[in-house]
Amino acid sequence: MTGTGAARPAGTAGAPGGPSMAGGALRGVIRDRPLIPLVILFVGLVAVLELAKPGIVNGNWVATTLRAAIPLAILGGCQTLAMLTGGIDLSVGAVASMAAFLMATLTVGQGPVVAIAVGLLAAAVAGLINGIGIGVFKVHPLIMTLGMSLVVLGLMSVYQLVMVQSGILVPDAIQWLGSDISFGFAPNSLVVFVPVAVLIVVGLRRTGYGRLLFAVGDNPIASRLA
Repeated sequence: MTGTGAARPAGTAGAPGGPSMAGGALRGVIRDRPLIPLVILFVGLVAVLELAKPGIVNGNWVATTLRAAIPLAILGGCQTLAMLTGGIDLSVGAVASMAAFLMATLTVGQGPVVAIAVGLLAAAVAGLINGIGIGVFKVHPLIMTLGMSLVVLGLMSVYQLVMVQSGILVPDAIQWLGSDISFGFAPNSLVVFVPVAVLIVVGLRRTGYGRLLFAVGDNPIASRLA
């Protein structure tokens, strides 16, 4: 009597475990805990850098790296909020540069308080226009924010020609916050980054608004109907 299935070689039966389960667990970690592989990659890169040039990884290196990364991290955190809703903001770099340039050029004639307020106000107006174009007129975020970045760059080019004679002065408080280092390794810009990071993380994980952002990004129609 002939059997209906071919005999399996010894040791190849569909037993649980093995490389397939290990690979599935690894994929699960990468998918659900992306911070873990990123930290491992970062540590590996630092180790390679130290091996390539011994002694380069020190307190000054840490401070310089953090100081350069914090502005990008702040912009990246804000970009995350836009991307969670299924959109993107290509104007963040241009708007941030605009705010900084306005602050630096207006400090000489208007004082630091007015200069900082004008920079923040200009950035808020740019964000408001982006929001109206995307939310009210249904312009695609990619197109709207790309257009806004070009508009901002054009306006700043004209403004630069007008203000180039007045000189540029960064207020001492902003200079201390953006460039100085405390305790030999901690950039002072952590004073801004840490509260912003905590606000974003807690807001996304612990508030109804954060859950709404995730819901809108997943399915805006179902979110609106709910």
